[in-house]
Amino acid sequence: MNVLFDLFNDKERRTLGRLGLAALLALAVFLVLFTRIRGGLEKDRVAAVRLQDTYDRAAKARDAAKSEWRRWEEAGRDLEELRTGFFYDDAGGVQALRLDLQKIFALAGTTITDLGYGYSEMEKEQVRKTVVTFTYTGSYAGLKKLLAVLEAFPKFLVIEKIDFPRTGSEGDLLSAKLAVAGYYGI
Repeated sequence: MNVLFDLFNDKERRTLGRLGLAALLALAVFLVLFTRIRGGLEKDRVAAVRLQDTYDRAAKARDAAKSEWRRWEEAGRDLEELRTGFFYDDAGGVQALRLDLQKIFALAGTTITDLGYGYSEMEKEQVRKTVVTFTYTGSYAGLKKLLAVLEAFPKFLVIEKIDFPRTGSEGDLLSAKLAVAGYYGI
């Protein structure tokens, strides 16, 4: 390599030295800038990962909120269905409940005596309740059929109480006092 330098004169050697020094200086500047840019890129990458994580959490929260909103809308539809299909209408009054009970007794094939009506307001729940009490006299199978018809009836009727004054032992007929509640409004 010295032989090669011997071929150059002093002016060319100084020029080559300056070019070499400029190249080293450019390389040093390049390395400094490269490390700084690389560090900045690393910070940007970390920030991008954080932003992506934030976006993912926000998307999950949005999806959860949409799902919750759909459930509330469905609950509203269910409530409206309850109002119209299962509860009695205030405008029809107790007459609709009486007619439904006659249908139930006819479907069960039973004769009911001692019908009594009690009314109460449930202000907190915004519901009005009518309790119908009656006495069933017959066989256990007949009572079972009556209860099955009551349970299958499409309106919201609740058996609140059953008392057995006579249990039907010793060959007697079974006697049961029932209290059935029908609800108005919601």
